Amino acid sequence: MSLNKNSFPIGPVDLLIFQSTSFCNLDCSYCYLPDRLNKSKMDIKTIETTIKKIVSENLAENKFSIVWHAGEPMVMSLDFYKQVYEIIKSEVPDSVKVTQHIQTNATLINDDWCRFFKDSGMKVGVSLDGPEHINDRNRVYRNGRGSFEKVLKGINYLKKHDIEFSVISVLTDYSLDYADEIYNFFFDLGNVRSLGFNMDEEDGVNTKSTLNDSISPKLKNFWKRIFRLQLNPERYLHIREIFAFNELLLKGNFSHNNLSWTQMTQPLKIITVDTNGSFSTFSPELIGMKDERFKDFNFGNINSDKFDSIRKNQKFNRVFDEIINGIKKCKSEC
Repeated sequence: MSLNKNSFPIGPVDLLIFQSTSFCNLDCSYCYLPDRLNKSKMDIKTIETTIKKIVSENLAENKFSIVWHAGEPMVMSLDFYKQVYEIIKSEVPDSVKVTQHIQTNATLINDDWCRFFKDSGMKVGVSLDGPEHINDRNRVYRNGRGSFEKVLKGINYLKKHDIEFSVISVLTDYSLDYADEIYNFFFDLGNVRSLGFNMDEEDGVNTKSTLNDSISPKLKNFWKRIFRLQLNPERYLHIREIFAFNELLLKGNFSHNNLSWTQMTQPLKIITVDTNGSFSTFSPELIGMKDERFKDFNFGNINSDKFDSIRKNQKFNRVFDEIINGIKKCKSEC
């Protein structure tokens, strides 16, 4: 499919990301979210309206995932998520499979939450950087106290209920020295379905990263060691980045046309809805971000606009023009 700005495809949605609250009970030093002290919570009607419009605007095909992300989603009540589960069952056709995912710091997990995870089929992702001395350098409460002990308590609840979980670990300059310790910690932890590494990067309100050009050799050595460790069949751990790269090599189609439209370039393949019902697309991290030229990246509000209204939204079209031009430039110069 060629890059034609005047006839671009919309959807269907692959990822529907809800920011049920931007508030977080932790205050991680590298967090990019600007409003994590804001205790506003999403109204259940916003969820219902969003789901109904996705179905009525034919944006749901075969399957899609709902991801609870940004802030700490478990700050919302368990009853809230039970209501969401019922909305999905009543509003989404049986022909469309919906899988819910929650990304949590795990400090609030208990038996009741675990029973809901199992009953609803919700997939759990835990944010944890590794052993205590690594995790508690950055993943702390507002009083500076480390979160490791509470996170492990939550993980033990998951293990008690035989719930597998994925992990996102943020790499900083400090953690790059501990590839073996990090890998072995997560392998020995048990029940880890997948481990992914995010970079400490300049993003949002996190204006200074611990990773820069000077640490490039350390970063390369870290990945070399992780790659070698997961080659041991007796201590194999699914590493998100390695698996994705191998899959790309084995199955990828590298023609220019097939690289044009992806989740992050095709409008409404990813939809992010914030606490107030404003929605964005392309990258999940755009919601709530500020920019000198665009001010923000909200392209409408689910309570008043159709998703298709982005076609006539001037801000959306300016952002989309830049994405299209960037792809074309990469095709010609990369």
